[in-house]
Amino acid sequence: MSFRTSLIRFFRGANGRVRATWRGLLPVTVGFGVQLVAFGLIAAALKATIDTDALGSGAAESLDVLLLGVASAVGLGVAVVLARSLDRRSLADYGIALSRRDLLDFAAGTVIGGLTYAVPTVVFLQVGSAALTDRFVSPVAGSGVTALLTGVAVVVFLAQVAFEEFAFRGAMLRNFAEGMAARGVGARRAVMIALATSSVCFGVMHVIRSGGGGVAGRSVELVVTSVLNGLLWGGAYVLTGRLSIATALHFGHNLWAAIIVQPSSIEMALPAVATITYKTSLLSLTVGKVLVGGVCLFAWLSLTRDTVVLNPHIARGPDDSIDHKGEKAQRATTTDD
Repeated sequence: MSFRTSLIRFFRGANGRVRATWRGLLPVTVGFGVQLVAFGLIAAALKATIDTDALGSGAAESLDVLLLGVASAVGLGVAVVLARSLDRRSLADYGIALSRRDLLDFAAGTVIGGLTYAVPTVVFLQVGSAALTDRFVSPVAGSGVTALLTGVAVVVFLAQVAFEEFAFRGAMLRNFAEGMAARGVGARRAVMIALATSSVCFGVMHVIRSGGGGVAGRSVELVVTSVLNGLLWGGAYVLTGRLSIATALHFGHNLWAAIIVQPSSIEMALPAVATITYKTSLLSLTVGKVLVGGVCLFAWLSLTRDTVVLNPHIARGPDDSIDHKGEKAQRATTTDD
């Protein structure tokens, strides 16, 4: 067997499609890499044309937030194009739609995402495990500029979480589940394994993005807490087959920490209603967030769906006509707009 043939078999299956492993990993890794390159190139171009030091620390850091949004949007575009070219799926196959149900899910998910942070925060404040430090903080002067920066932050975080949810849930989780189902694993079991695996990858990516976690022991804690968050947001995806609610949960969670009650441990040059110092571990806070999010998510789905069950359709390929047990009813509940 020639090297070329071995290489083709390494990347492609017997049906000619790129193997599920690569269909799941490449959109994430390439999209993330493009984000880093785009951020660096745009930052270098701005530095060559604008004296960023003269802007002041607050304005310069706020500019970095804007660059993050642009880089995230570029990374999202690359991930979507690459995933579709490798995967032979439509956007609807990933769970992307603009139906009335998706808009309601997004609105509810954003609120629930905020509650996942708000409820544990209130509890920790009451028991003395957290303390508010400042109120109505802003790195820039003037209410107009502050409002503009807040609006930019909303768009930036939406672009950032849209990339992560499409890459880790839409592309990775779905393809991992399909790959295992194609090897004889039951559809529901394949989806659960893919949920766990993609969540671990999600946790590892956050350590890489944070440069190793910052301090000794922080890397392990950051992986574990990111995995727990990934299980919650991925759980929303496997229960609905839609990216709208998973993205909204993530979006509301990040938005709360960015511009509502901003943790002092997160260095962000963004306006916020207040800043807070947590005296408890990140793991304890995350466990509280996941518990609150899980209860609220189940309550919302119970109100808006006939049944709340795992969607085995996620383990199917774009051309798969196999009717998994119970799938017909689930598909009807997740596509009825």
